[in-house]
Amino acid sequence: MNIRHPHASIGRRIAAATIVAGLFLSVSACSTSAADEPTKSVAEAAFTTVEPGKFICAMSGEYRPFNFFDESNTLVGFDVDICGAIANELGLEAEPVTGAFTTLVAGLASNRFDAIIGSMTATDERKETVDFTENYYETGASLFVRNDATINSVADLSDSTLGVALGTTFETYARTLDGVADITTYQATVDALRDLAAGRVDGVIAQGFIGKFLAKSANLEIKSVGDVLLPDTAAIPVNQDNPELRKAIDEALVSIREDGTYAKISIEWFDEDIS
Repeated sequence: MNIRHPHASIGRRIAAATIVAGLFLSVSACSTSAADEPTKSVAEAAFTTVEPGKFICAMSGEYRPFNFFDESNTLVGFDVDICGAIANELGLEAEPVTGAFTTLVAGLASNRFDAIIGSMTATDERKETVDFTENYYETGASLFVRNDATINSVADLSDSTLGVALGTTFETYARTLDGVADITTYQATVDALRDLAAGRVDGVIAQGFIGKFLAKSANLEIKSVGDVLLPDTAAIPVNQDNPELRKAIDEALVSIREDGTYAKISIEWFDEDIS
């Protein structure tokens, strides 16, 4: 007959309780850690992109010199290079794509690409569908005259003839200026600038960066004068469901401005730092 010692029984109960308590603490510790990890992961969650490892940025491909197809049918331009610089900052591969400008916002909202880097203005209407980063450049119309002209601003226009692209806001604006005797309209801005260089008009109102690029490309002896007219800005639309990506792009823009990348791209396309 086995006699159970009371102290032995108590010892076993204490040991068992200790083991159970230890297991409980262990499970509790694991549970606390598991609960903490998702919170930390969510708080530090990285942005997502449509395709892992890629930064797909959309543009029209029809806005020289910001985004256009060159003689070899390669998509090039200021916007293309900015897309590449941002992708590099994000540790992604840049993949510029093109589409009709009027369809880009809908395409972004449908997650066909990650962002629109296509010289788009952040209008109230567009903000209803997509979010925008901070502006990545500011521009506007400029008055162009011949290099030997005595006109230094629109205030100096007197009995002058201005050239503008047909149907643009520049045409509407030109008709409000004092001193303009006549307005000649053109289908293409470059044609107006050529007539300016040839002395057929006294000035041309055109988008500043585009006018400078076209003048340089065509070797025209003209220059922009005076203040920026009809100021305009461009920002980068991002899907409203991806605020992390918008924030990351804003941070990337700051970085490429600070390290000189933005200035280098700008000077390549416009002969000046527009940052």
